[in-house]
Amino acid sequence: MAVIYVPENVEFLNEWNGFELPKGILNKGVTGCGATSVAIKDEHKTIICSPRINLIKNKVSQHNGLLGVWGDVKNDEILAYLKMSDRPKIMVTYDSMPRLAKLIEDKTDWRVVVDEYQYLLIDSGFRSDKAIALLDSVNQFDYVTYLSATPIADKYIQQMEQFNDVPYTELIWDKVEKIDVERMVSAKPINNAIEIVRNYKKGEFPTIGDAVSKECVIFLNSVTNIANIVHQTGLKPEDVNIIVSKTEDNKTIVREIGKGFDIGTIPLAGERHKMFTFCTSTAFAGCDFYSTCASTFVISDNKKVHTSIDIATELAQIAGRQRLACNPFRRTVMFIYNVDIGESNADIYKEAIERKLERSEKLAVWKNSASDEVKDDVVKETFEM
Repeated sequence: MAVIYVPENVEFLNEWNGFELPKGILNKGVTGCGATSVAIKDEHKTIICSPRINLIKNKVSQHNGLLGVWGDVKNDEILAYLKMSDRPKIMVTYDSMPRLAKLIEDKTDWRVVVDEYQYLLIDSGFRSDKAIALLDSVNQFDYVTYLSATPIADKYIQQMEQFNDVPYTELIWDKVEKIDVERMVSAKPINNAIEIVRNYKKGEFPTIGDAVSKECVIFLNSVTNIANIVHQTGLKPEDVNIIVSKTEDNKTIVREIGKGFDIGTIPLAGERHKMFTFCTSTAFAGCDFYSTCASTFVISDNKKVHTSIDIATELAQIAGRQRLACNPFRRTVMFIYNVDIGESNADIYKEAIERKLERSEKLAVWKNSASDEVKDDVVKETFEM
């Protein structure tokens, strides 16, 4: 493992003259440190693979000359961009990367960045075939960087065949701001979310010293829960920004709240932020929020321990979404989750994770030991899980 010590005066990597993203896995150490900006602004031809369309749209709107590629973007548009650009910079979804790779005939001198690569594991339970297709396509390029600030993934991702002999680098920061996660157990977390909204509407805002938080970002597991909260609190379209994936089901749920409601977008720096922003996991990874005063709340309303664990592992990502240093609330997260499954006892989490890990490792050993004549069937079965 290689270690890179970040100079004390460097807050964002794109401000560090001479720094280049290393080949292999890069554990950034912290979120929001500007690693993606390095890839966007450096002198190399670059492809940045992203797990979420919202992240691509968010970055494209901030950087001129950056091409966003996802399912709706046609091959002709991509080829035209490649022809006219001397130093192409492309952000592409994991799903669309294999298609993009086929369009680039000469792959020399390109660099590929797989941003938030931990989603190869997080999404693999229902998208393992897509993850393998992504890895196969990026491995056609000589210089690939896998970015993450979630080291929990590193141990397991390196056990994949595609990561054999991939170098590993960790950034060490001299000063790291700690995140204050305030935990609250509740029988009905959605009721707490409703109370938060009503308090804001009444002008009862969180404070830190003389600073007042007049905006809030609330992360939830469910679009239906978001719709119910908006209904019950009587929010108007001008008060609320709903950021979820733009599936037909989600569009229907949001529009059925009432006239004027629709799926929104993340405001850019300097644009107006509404008092209330609701997000599902589509906005967890890498997107930038530029509120000067927003507080962050994470609402986990689950009845099964493994689903609560899943959202708990996203807390580091969520905490890094607020980008402005002038926001005194950006390093505080309120995590509200239910007690129905025993989360009030920390051993419940530990035991569940250990059981899940043990079963997963036994299953992996069994599948890896399959004979050649049945190995293809085992792989196919795994992809279809």
